[in-house]
Amino acid sequence: MKTIPRTIDNLTPEWLSEVLGRTITGFTSEPVGVGVGLVGQLHRLTLQGDGEPKTMIAKFSAPTDEGRFVATVLNMYGREVGFYNDLSPQTRIPHPRCYHAAHDAETQDSILLLEDVSTRGAMLDQIAGIAVDDAGPALRTLAQLHAAFWADDNLADHPFLLRLCDDPYPSAVQFAYGTAWPNAQQFFPDQITPQVKEYGDAFGDRVPGLFAMLCDGPHVLSHADWRADNLFLTPDGEIIAVDWQLIDRSVGPRDLSYFVTQSVNARDDGDYEKLFDIYLDELGSHGVTPDRDWAWQMYRYGAAMAFVYPIVAAGALTVEDPRHIEITGAMLRRSIRALEALDAFDLPL
Repeated sequence: MKTIPRTIDNLTPEWLSEVLGRTITGFTSEPVGVGVGLVGQLHRLTLQGDGEPKTMIAKFSAPTDEGRFVATVLNMYGREVGFYNDLSPQTRIPHPRCYHAAHDAETQDSILLLEDVSTRGAMLDQIAGIAVDDAGPALRTLAQLHAAFWADDNLADHPFLLRLCDDPYPSAVQFAYGTAWPNAQQFFPDQITPQVKEYGDAFGDRVPGLFAMLCDGPHVLSHADWRADNLFLTPDGEIIAVDWQLIDRSVGPRDLSYFVTQSVNARDDGDYEKLFDIYLDELGSHGVTPDRDWAWQMYRYGAAMAFVYPIVAAGALTVEDPRHIEITGAMLRRSIRALEALDAFDLPL
């Protein structure tokens, strides 16, 4: 295995020339803004030398062992490199072209050289959120991803692609939630109603059951982080999905719930069914017709589980990071609204 640069400071024109198969005489780099939960480093490279493209994104592991801890436990670097090396050719929805992907399981060093999709589209804004009437492209693209892998037994052949309910996921999330819940209550007291407080206090014990429920049915390749900040919209209305660090095998409506509860500004209860129907109709157009009652129940269970995301994000909040606070607060508001609209506070396990 070629040596993997640990940080941008270890990247050299010679290394780039070797892995890209073209002569790179030099490059400049600039850091790229990161979203909530990214446990790594992103840099936009401008390359000098032969060949195309002249720009690309270099994605490294986090620079410190502390920063890599969660990613190591959840094999996030291995999952994303596995996606680009093994599953990307079968993934028909738009996603960045990968020029090189490598991961060292012992050191947890990793690097991805990826297409800079910002040249093709604009990143959606998770703080502002997506209007219900504007959510169609992201919903249909998600359904296309799921339809291509619906009940695909071959997914189990990839050792990096575990089920959502497999160890270490439930226990790791349970631990992260438990440490973050007090911080979430401190930062967002106005959102913690008595009902939310009761739900949040009991949520940690419900994690294994929720994860198991969301593996009860035909599995798909779940993106597992299908949110606005990971989606780029092109001028012709195409969605490009980035950040494949959290892929797993679980039921399709789980991804749908995550997107709706974290990124969409649903205004009334009927909006949730409208969004669900767009997704289900797109599945049907690709020959996938799950039982509607089952899919609706999984949608509700997915909304129940999605409460974990803003809480875990809140665990790392500090007053020095206003954007992190703003995006986490928006995620929490949408999550609570979905729990109410879908009557998902007391689902049986």
